[in-house]
Amino acid sequence: MLVGVSAALLPTLFHDGSLSPDETSALRWRVLMAVGFCGMMWISVAAIALSYFLAPLHHKAIGEQAKTEFKTALAERTHEVQQLLEFSQIIQGAGKPDQIFASLGHFLQAELKLAGLSILSYEADSIPSATIKASYPTDLFRADRPFTDMDCASCPSLRQNLPRQFKPAGCPVRCSIDECITLGAEHSSYCIPFNVGRKMQVVCHLMLPVGQEWTDDLKQLAQTYVNTATSTLVSLNLLAEAEKQSMTDPLTGLFNRRSMDHLMEREVALSERHGNPLSLVMIDMDKFKEINDSHGHAAGDHLLKAFADCVRITLRKTDLAFRYGGDEFVIALPQTSITMAQQCVQKLRQAFAAVDFSSAITNLEQPPTLSIGVVERSKQHNVVTLQNLLAAADLALYDAKAANRNCVRIYTPPQAA
Repeated sequence: MLVGVSAALLPTLFHDGSLSPDETSALRWRVLMAVGFCGMMWISVAAIALSYFLAPLHHKAIGEQAKTEFKTALAERTHEVQQLLEFSQIIQGAGKPDQIFASLGHFLQAELKLAGLSILSYEADSIPSATIKASYPTDLFRADRPFTDMDCASCPSLRQNLPRQFKPAGCPVRCSIDECITLGAEHSSYCIPFNVGRKMQVVCHLMLPVGQEWTDDLKQLAQTYVNTATSTLVSLNLLAEAEKQSMTDPLTGLFNRRSMDHLMEREVALSERHGNPLSLVMIDMDKFKEINDSHGHAAGDHLLKAFADCVRITLRKTDLAFRYGGDEFVIALPQTSITMAQQCVQKLRQAFAAVDFSSAITNLEQPPTLSIGVVERSKQHNVVTLQNLLAAADLALYDAKAANRNCVRIYTPPQAA
């Protein structure tokens, strides 16, 4: 616009003809250039002013977005911390490992939005060796592929004792758990192994919904839950081990005399309440002192441990075996009549007689034998309390020893004069 106005005014400015046509043309061109330059300067100044006024609005919009994202991230972190604190408080109040495993499975599934989850334990010395501690959903494991058939040694995480991710389109070497569950390999899975004590191995097998992948944040959150549960499980295991050591004989692994009063009083009370029979067995190793003196304490210890192994093989899980002192043992047989008790001790004698001691004890003149006294709790014979049972079983054992040992004698109440 300025250029146009200048072009219109120039003829009136130089109408007197004092300049030659060439000078007038040159001057006109210079004026047009100056006006054009001023116009461009005005446009630049206007653009700078406009950007100056619009910049705060742009930064304000970006700031609001960043603030919203920050608030969202902060709310998520706060929720995670609160849930972790709640989980920690719950498991610290738990008194049994199964309660901790169930809580761990619940929180992992809820917080990680898992499609499937299984927590499995493996103990080589237990039967069965592998057990399911927690699972989601309830029909996760296939009915046609029993979990007990799974070979835990083929689990890469358990074998290496390291967390491992299994991608849907990843390596064909996958966890053996996949063969026992209904969810397919299209789910991205993550395994976290850990140990509880010296014997139990545990693995958490976590599966995301189809199409989702494990991020570092998800892995870290899952590992935090597992670490929290592990510390509590280890504490419970240590307490259980300490309690077990205080109640068991270190040489034989059977209950010690200290624990006998507590456990036997309970069995006597149950027998009284439900009217079930209760038999007590007292056992003494024949000529144990002679073997111990002739062949050394190592030979005597071997005899005691061999007998304890026979006890574990022949008795039921509900039966209780105690090392009463030295080479004497007491066995409680709940819900067992005197006739059934005789059958049990005969099986025990046969198992002990079948043990070959020749490799551990050289020059043993004759195989070790057992003298056994048996009594059944009876109101008729005034054998009701624990003290009555122990005294009666001791009398029956004395009769067995008096009968040249290596035999079983049943308690017979003394006849009135």
